[in-house]
Amino acid sequence: MKAILSIALAATAILSPCTAFTIPSRTTIRPDVSRHMKQQQHDSHDDDHAHHHHHLELTRRSAVSILTALPLASVLASSSINPLPAMAENKGKIVVLGGAGWVGAHVSNLLTQRGYTVVSISRSSSETQIERTKSILGTTIPSVEYVSLDAGSATIEELGGVMKDATCVISCVGIAPGSPNVKDGNGLVNSRIANAAKSVGVGKFVYVGVASSLANGPAKFLLGDYFKGKDTAEKSITKEFGIENSLIIKPAIVAGGTPGEIRPPGPPGVKAVDVDALAKVVVAGATTTLGVGGLNGSIDGNDAIVAASLL
Repeated sequence: MKAILSIALAATAILSPCTAFTIPSRTTIRPDVSRHMKQQQHDSHDDDHAHHHHHLELTRRSAVSILTALPLASVLASSSINPLPAMAENKGKIVVLGGAGWVGAHVSNLLTQRGYTVVSISRSSSETQIERTKSILGTTIPSVEYVSLDAGSATIEELGGVMKDATCVISCVGIAPGSPNVKDGNGLVNSRIANAAKSVGVGKFVYVGVASSLANGPAKFLLGDYFKGKDTAEKSITKEFGIENSLIIKPAIVAGGTPGEIRPPGPPGVKAVDVDALAKVVVAGATTTLGVGGLNGSIDGNDAIVAASLL
């Protein structure tokens, strides 16, 4: 009560000389202040103190009248009341294909931290995606919606239905070299994803491909179908979205991997790019405004990715 009266006295001193003072149309009063006032009123119902209670009630009303005439910032600055936390802004929906994989989990996590609604699509069940994400990050991402859908066999309409209203689609989908159906798993599947995204009006597409230095090097003789699949995906994405509305990020080797997953070794002498740096660039490409300094086209090679992550 003393704190309220102190604020009231301070308010009187402020309001007296302010001839041009404008009372805000709406003022928020902290719920805990209101509860405190009501509790004091409830505790003062003793008939032997009726006159004292009446005096206190008038004093409270006077204090509240003055408080409501002040901007909220002035009230908070004059008391020990802590401001209410600001509500996080929802910046829009982004769909991540492979959002529970090694790169995709880091991308999904970073997007949610920046206020985006994330939908992860994978062939795996929602439960498996959650478990895999926890194994990668050490924690789950409760705000992510995990959808079980096989991009290789689902219809374009089914894929598009999940992507509807998204501002961007990110594909981290890929089949490792040496796996069955590696060409279509990298090429045809990503072509279908790009087609579905375009069909529902998604504005931008980001794809994690492979560095040209590897695709055009000696490895192409051993992993030809893998690189052909990646090349098909890149061409399809560029065809659907153009250079202006797409970003193709092309790492050579990405450091680390999902626990328990067997990954083929990279070429000798090629330094791996940190997954956090790669995730930063993917998110930057997905969230920057198109045509206004936004990332588009391609970022080819680990050195270019690290440089872009520092921008």
